[in-house]
Amino acid sequence: MSKKSVFRERLRAKEELIGIFVKTPSYNVIEVLGPSDLDFLMLDQEHSPFDLSAIDSCLMTANALDMPTFVRIQQNTATGMLYPLDCGAVGVVVPHVATIEKAEEIAAGGRYAGGRRGFAGTNRAGGYGTKHMNDYIAEADSQTTVIAQIEDVDAVKNIEQIVKVNNIDGIFLGRADLTVGFGATSTSDTVVVDAVKHVCDIARSANMPIAAYAHKSEIAMLRDLGVTMFTVGSEHSLIQNGANQVVADFS
Repeated sequence: MSKKSVFRERLRAKEELIGIFVKTPSYNVIEVLGPSDLDFLMLDQEHSPFDLSAIDSCLMTANALDMPTFVRIQQNTATGMLYPLDCGAVGVVVPHVATIEKAEEIAAGGRYAGGRRGFAGTNRAGGYGTKHMNDYIAEADSQTTVIAQIEDVDAVKNIEQIVKVNNIDGIFLGRADLTVGFGATSTSDTVVVDAVKHVCDIARSANMPIAAYAHKSEIAMLRDLGVTMFTVGSEHSLIQNGANQVVADFS
């Protein structure tokens, strides 16, 4: 059984999952990180220069190494989800899901049966036409993971509706954008802390998995809020920290 095939099951079971963002659009980065002990990678198309070709080659490499890999998509639409999923992403993180209508759109975009995901079995996810249509649909619908990023003031207001949408598999806390949205100066400002706590309380009451970006010093606090899926940096931070450590080792 592959790591990719059981990722959604592990997320929904609230196993602790640790991954990093990937911001360099190169399959070589995936080739280096693929054999690591990380539970997942997340290609950051939203804030990095990933074009469709780079997404394709990175996901090809991730699939070959059985490293579950998400794409945080740039355009928060069902159409924006389609190419990464066709290329074999284990799932997508969709930015700025602030309304029940947007949540329903992306939930439908991640599913064939009962949804509105456009079918093309001749892509990588469909085995380039080698998988029987019904088998592929069943596999895709059971394994595709759709995560809604909660990062807007309106999303906080609408969180009780968002977490009730069927086939939204988890939420991702966008604390930096919430800080900007509330006009605060830090993620530790009271208005942001209260908003995040409210979102997490509602998510836990709905048995909804919670993901978040976390610095090492924040992990215990986020665990207390119910976060079980952590992105703990990127390959950029790994390179910077490694370079600084090289210098420190000589001091």
